[in-house]
Amino acid sequence: MDNSKKEGGIVQLVVVLGLITFICALLLGVINGVTADKITQNGIETRNAAMAEIIPDADFEDLDTALSAEDVAAAGVTLPAGRTAAQIDGVYKATKDGEEIGYCVQVEPKGFGGNLTMIVGINADGTVAGAKVTSHAETPGLGAKSQADPNWITQFAGQTADGQLKVTKDGGTINAITGATITSRAVTDGVNTAAAYVATLG
Repeated sequence: MDNSKKEGGIVQLVVVLGLITFICALLLGVINGVTADKITQNGIETRNAAMAEIIPDADFEDLDTALSAEDVAAAGVTLPAGRTAAQIDGVYKATKDGEEIGYCVQVEPKGFGGNLTMIVGINADGTVAGAKVTSHAETPGLGAKSQADPNWITQFAGQTADGQLKVTKDGGTINAITGATITSRAVTDGVNTAAAYVATLG
């Protein structure tokens, strides 16, 4: 076989594969550009709905706060021994009739399948108003119950917002989801992070 023909065929194959890769990348970029704004808007709507559910009839002011888990720890937030503060994606002051009634905090604690996104409400009287998981990558039927089972997460409402909540397995009062202790701890970390950070705001 003529080596030049063989080399020419290989070059042609490389060029064709390169073009296909380029076209696929271009299409993915276009699709991402078209859907990015919609995804962002959906996230905002989900967040706002969760805040309205946790602290009803309130006006929310965005305090333009975003902190990595390391920055949260540096801000003086301390959690129970062995637990890690969560990343904070936003802090929103809640007011009603001009009076401050609490805060909602968007946090991302680390779960079993990756970060969970949650909204945590803290009342001005130092109690947890409630919490809601808005997105996650937890195991279906187990950790996913943190979002799918609306009754489980209600146990956080009314708890003291001192940043020291723990699951019962760790000597606390929060009942973990059966078979999903890691997820349960992550949600508890999210609530604790929000509570402890709000306490630093005075």
